[in-house]
Amino acid sequence: MTLQVKLFIHDSFFDAFSSLPKVIQKKTREFMKKFKQDPTSPAINYEKIAVFTDQSLRTVRIDQKYRAIIQAPKSGNSYHLLWVDNHDEAIDWAKNKVFEWNEYTHSFQMYDKPQGSDIISSQIKTDALSHLTDEQLLSVGTPESMINVVKSLVDTNDLERIKNNLPVDCYEYLYFLLEGFSYEEILEEINSGKSEKESETSDNARKHVYVLTDDEELEQILSGDFKKWKVYLHPTQKKIALGSFNGPVKVTGGAGTGKTVCAMHRAAYLVNSLGVYDSPILFTTYTKSLTAYLKSTVQELGISGEKVIISNFDKLVFDLAKDPKFNVVPKESGFLTEHQEKEIWKEVLEFIPAPWDENFLSDEYNEVILRNNVKDFETYSRTLRIGRTRRLGRQDKLKIWSMIEEFKTRKRSNYSKYELCNLLKENFDKNNVRPFSHLICDEVQDFCNIELSLMRSLVAEKENDLFFVGDPYQNIYNRKINFSKSGINVRGKRSKKLKVNYRTTEEIKQFALKTLVQEKYDDFDGGEESTKGYVSLIHGNDPAYKVFATPEAEEAYITDTVKELLKDEQIKANEICICARKNDMVDQIKTCLTKQSIKYHDLSSSCDNQTHIRVSTFHNIKGHEFKYILVSGVSKQTVPYKHAGFELYDPKEKEEYIRSEQSLYYVVFTRAREGLIITGVGEKSDWF
Repeated sequence: MTLQVKLFIHDSFFDAFSSLPKVIQKKTREFMKKFKQDPTSPAINYEKIAVFTDQSLRTVRIDQKYRAIIQAPKSGNSYHLLWVDNHDEAIDWAKNKVFEWNEYTHSFQMYDKPQGSDIISSQIKTDALSHLTDEQLLSVGTPESMINVVKSLVDTNDLERIKNNLPVDCYEYLYFLLEGFSYEEILEEINSGKSEKESETSDNARKHVYVLTDDEELEQILSGDFKKWKVYLHPTQKKIALGSFNGPVKVTGGAGTGKTVCAMHRAAYLVNSLGVYDSPILFTTYTKSLTAYLKSTVQELGISGEKVIISNFDKLVFDLAKDPKFNVVPKESGFLTEHQEKEIWKEVLEFIPAPWDENFLSDEYNEVILRNNVKDFETYSRTLRIGRTRRLGRQDKLKIWSMIEEFKTRKRSNYSKYELCNLLKENFDKNNVRPFSHLICDEVQDFCNIELSLMRSLVAEKENDLFFVGDPYQNIYNRKINFSKSGINVRGKRSKKLKVNYRTTEEIKQFALKTLVQEKYDDFDGGEESTKGYVSLIHGNDPAYKVFATPEAEEAYITDTVKELLKDEQIKANEICICARKNDMVDQIKTCLTKQSIKYHDLSSSCDNQTHIRVSTFHNIKGHEFKYILVSGVSKQTVPYKHAGFELYDPKEKEEYIRSEQSLYYVVFTRAREGLIITGVGEKSDWF
């Protein structure tokens, strides 16, 4: 007998399934196949448990020891798979659960029915939520039995105490309300996710549920590497990734909110839904390591390499400049690396002594002269030096201009990346040539205005032309970008924000945010980015921060911790990463691991071995994520890291450098999904 079964698999089940021994995972998959063939079969072994608060819940047998929890319908063929565990643990998990459909929010809701001791005092203590009517609280998914308790909440800490007694979507909405979002904003989001015709598969209903009807898809998700969040698109992301817009779109969000996943699905949407184009789609990012990750991951979405060009932007600029059909630079031209540029500036300083160093002169040339495409001194003398901290008089500018002329002479027919950006933009605009049909840019905070201006020129202005994702808090290169000044209009409804962190635990997220609380961050368009509403729905252990008396003691702790983690069959070697701020610190980690016969793979290496743990510098870990991350060398003496030229900075430059270091630690900490372990020698850093 074969029925048309609709199987809803909830987040809670995936969390439980991922912790099962491999042999039980296999038995669970086999059970699910049989279940889908005939969920009414006596062989399913439904058991109605008298102690269950919700009598619609059933246990089903996986084997003699393990049970799954299923919500069986009174009629129809829609079944909900909620949990799997040892018999006693499964019974205990389901004992006080309530599972129900909420007509207000069009969502499946599950929560623990509160017991007397679970509830905080219902005495009204604040007007944080008490100003909302009962009907308004019901409309955001609050269970009727919890209304008085919810009205008594003071802040998100109070909300956290009753989290298990609230449905997940209700917890999200109440969190946003306590963070300062208006009731009208929340209601608008709820209403936009409803579907009157197919309410059970609406965006709201699928927020924390997979709806599976295909055996192959089921096997793909549950077998092999269990990558729950890697390519799955949540409804909150779906509206953005699969939406149609009348121009460029900017998507911001904290670490773990799924920005890269959104970008990948955007590429698939453009390929599959908007027709055939004469030119390919460009998917670009800043770092080579993230580009390699994107290339391997988008294959899982079935995106053809012919239709979507994935390239880090530096390589793209040089490739376009060398392309003979654009005729941008002479054939004999060469390209300068950033290091080569600085070396030429050093030569200029030897020839024309000046009170500035090569870093200042290079930045002045790139950020003022090239950014504004200045061609002569008089224009330079009138150009605003926005973002530059040192004041310059006319005589200073006159001397710098003579040094720029000397720089151009010494570099001969070689070009820097930013010079090429300007030349390419002028060429494309003058000849109305647009090499790509659409552009998707990941990690936009890593770019500068010159690069953004070129991106605008790569694609003709039209619907859905440009799609940018990024996080202002991850601005580790201290870039100051402004979309409007780069010719890109993303204001109004074309600026989107993702708020829910699906990667890291709330404990890791809160720890990572400690480095940012005193700082203000630009939203890429002159406004201020805010962490308001940035919430993680996953919980775990608090990050550990330990310091030791000697480097040897720190190294011994790191290797002992890694060995202990590797004993856990639920943790693969490639889900563990040890990282440090500088290359020499990473080299020391490698030496330490080698002595202990622990095999490792450096993320900067092109070769890979899936059976080895990972090691990385802070910058190379960007764009990756791991189940466990160990951060070495963190102490009062080493944080923040101050390079040799730091003391030459003026106060404003020092401030901006420190801010970029804070962002770097935020990036590193939020790469950890479940466990974050920080070590150092001496005293603990004041930052954490």
